[in-house]
Amino acid sequence: MDGIGCFRILVLDSAPLGEAYSGLSFMLRPRILIVDDDTNVRSAFHRWFSCRGFDADEAQDGVEAVEKCSRGAYDVITLDLEMPRMTGVQALPLIRRSQPDVPIVVLTGYANETGATALNDVARVLVKPMSLRELEDVVRELLPADK
Repeated sequence: MDGIGCFRILVLDSAPLGEAYSGLSFMLRPRILIVDDDTNVRSAFHRWFSCRGFDADEAQDGVEAVEKCSRGAYDVITLDLEMPRMTGVQALPLIRRSQPDVPIVVLTGYANETGATALNDVARVLVKPMSLRELEDVVRELLPADK
């Protein structure tokens, strides 16, 4: 295991998850949270970003995304709009409470999204389907300079 991986394991063993990631974010791979109710989409995005040097995490809906965002810091979030339990539009202001500055890329299957007024607090809106390379390009463009 490389030095960073060993260091990360030691830190996570001795500090709560949120503190370890927020305090050492500059030393780790960029963290991305992939929020989508489609298991195949989440899995494909997770594999794609993991293979490209990201620390990828997943949430199946807005409820899980809000919980994860309250426990740890992310460098970027992809957020589907149409999900059961809690939509992306409903989750967005709750995510902003714990992660006010994180860039959020909204993914939607609807070009004329009716909740567009609620989306003024996002970095980008991409219409599905999009290529994984296109999504990665947008995500990398939004990463902090130290990532």
